[in-house]
Amino acid sequence: MKKRLGKIEPYIYLSPALIYFAVFSFYPFLRTIGLTFFTVSADGNVKAFAGLDNYIHVLTDPAFLRSIWNTVVYVILASPLAIFIALILAVLANKKTRTSSIYETMFSLTMAMSMSVTAMIFKIMYNPNVGLINKLLGTKINWLNDAKYAMVSMSFISVWMNIGFNFLFLLAAIRGVPGELLESADIDGASLYKKVTKVILPMISPTVFFLICTSLAKNIIMAGLPIILTEGGPKGSTSTMIYYMYKQAFGNMSYNDAYAAAVITFLFTLIATLISFSFEKKGVHYS
Repeated sequence: MKKRLGKIEPYIYLSPALIYFAVFSFYPFLRTIGLTFFTVSADGNVKAFAGLDNYIHVLTDPAFLRSIWNTVVYVILASPLAIFIALILAVLANKKTRTSSIYETMFSLTMAMSMSVTAMIFKIMYNPNVGLINKLLGTKINWLNDAKYAMVSMSFISVWMNIGFNFLFLLAAIRGVPGELLESADIDGASLYKKVTKVILPMISPTVFFLICTSLAKNIIMAGLPIILTEGGPKGSTSTMIYYMYKQAFGNMSYNDAYAAAVITFLFTLIATLISFSFEKKGVHYS
């Protein structure tokens, strides 16, 4: 009896979390997939079987195709830069000094602000007339309303928001690097660049890989910034895949397109994650 109880005991403890996951994540996900094969009215009623028509309609919609490109550009601009800057800050803050706690707090402050607060602060900074950025540069660029600059401007905000999260993980990983390895590098006369590339980066590669995967997923499914700042404009230049889904569901009340776009976005995120995992054996060192 005790042996049987011992086998099922872990599942008893996990059951609340499993039930919560099943009800609020797994079931809605499966239901969304199922509804993509039906015509759904604006009031949410299922009308008729549609087969693959919803997917075909979305995948042939120029607005959705552009949103895929915008998402790729956004991820390429935002993800690597946020990790790279966080790595530089973590290396600089690695040495324990009296003021190191101040630097750690300053560099991680971006985590303390919500997306909406950060977006509104940058919206003021990007203002073409009174914004701080134009004042510093001596220009009058309409950063958020010019198709040439809108995506870059929005990506920079994402970099700012994610630096703190990445910094804390990378700093903890760097401080976990054995001191004797760094001392040996110092004895051999290695420069800071050599120590970072030959010692620190290989040792913290699992953390970097984790941040790459989480950054990809976060930026692909990001919708808050275009909703708050640009509403997908100007001329659709900041409309991402998730924003397209949001607009179809809550703007156009077209649940058929919204459901299909949601599943396609999930598959896009899955493929991006699998591609990143394909580099794990080559670039990640666990020992």
